[in-house]
Amino acid sequence: MKISPQPSISRRGFSLVEIIVAIGIAASTVTLMIGLLPAGLSTFRQAMNVTVTSQIGQRLLYEAAQTDYSVLIAAPATKPWRYFDDEGRELTDATNAIFHALVRVQPSTMIPTAMGGTAQPNLATVLVQVALNPENRDISLTGAAADASDPPEGTIPPDSKIEYTAFVGHVAKTL
Repeated sequence: MKISPQPSISRRGFSLVEIIVAIGIAASTVTLMIGLLPAGLSTFRQAMNVTVTSQIGQRLLYEAAQTDYSVLIAAPATKPWRYFDDEGRELTDATNAIFHALVRVQPSTMIPTAMGGTAQPNLATVLVQVALNPENRDISLTGAAADASDPPEGTIPPDSKIEYTAFVGHVAKTL
C-alpha cells in the first residue's frame, strides 16, 4: 500500500495577535484625533472673529471715504456705536451683538514736516475700533488727551479689558 502525502492546508487570514495590534493602533489614532478637535475648533473660531472684524473695519472705513467731507467732519467727533452679529451683519441695537464698532473722526490731521508738523484742515483721520464683546459689557471710553502720546478722546483705551482691533484711514476734501 502506498501512502500518499496529504495536501498541505494553507491557512489564510490574520492571527489574533495581528488583529489586536491593529485595533490598538486604530484606537490610539482616533483618541488623538478627538483630542485635537477642541484646539482646532478654538483656532477656527479665532480665525472667524479676525475675518469678521477685518470686514467690519474695512466696511466702516469705506463708508467714511464715500461720505461727503462736510458731513464726515461734522460734530460729534465720535460717532454712535454700531453693532454687528457674528457674521458681520449690522444690527439695530446691542441685544444680540457680538461686535461693537466705534468710529472717531479727527477733522484736522497733522502731517509731519522737517520743522515739526503742519495741520491739514482738508485731511481727516478716521479711526475705527471694532471690539469683540459677546457678553455686551459696558465699554468705557477715554477722556480728554493730556498730551500727544495719549489716545484720542472718545476712543477705547489701550488698557481696556475688551479685545478690540483698530483701523485707521484718511479722507481728503476734494476742492
